[in-house]
Amino acid sequence: MKRWFTSLNGAIDLSVVAFLTFLGRAFMDWRYEYPHQDPSGSWDTPGALIYMVLAGLWVWGMLAGARGSRRGLIGLLIAVLVLDVAFALATYFFFCPPWTGCTGWPNAWPWNWANLVTGALAAVALVLQLRQQTAAVPARVAAGAARAPRRQAPASKRSRR
Repeated sequence: MKRWFTSLNGAIDLSVVAFLTFLGRAFMDWRYEYPHQDPSGSWDTPGALIYMVLAGLWVWGMLAGARGSRRGLIGLLIAVLVLDVAFALATYFFFCPPWTGCTGWPNAWPWNWANLVTGALAAVALVLQLRQQTAAVPARVAAGAARAPRRQAPASKRSRR
């Protein structure tokens, strides 16, 4: 289990689970919270676009990170920390503190805890992956990177000025 958790595949798998809990939380917010915040529905389209951009960036990070991109893993770490961990903590401490009697929408707290736990696990796995000298690169990518450099064309075939 520790070997999987510290591997690139483990970090990506945990990021996928964190992404799915983010989407579940987004759907629940869309269904229960946004109609109370904006009864006219004037923010439906901009809100949907914002979620699409966030989801697209997260998917880009997962795809780039799966190929061994350090930039993709950093993007994933930022997405996990902001959209899962920070948002779950902000909900608990600022948006809807339980000690004020706020109950939120149906199943709000299971979704909130799912975001926090999966986001924290994904963040730890991503930090462990980034702490390695280089991200663990899958064999198929490493084989492509180890190709011999391209040879220069013979002088007779080069363009003449």
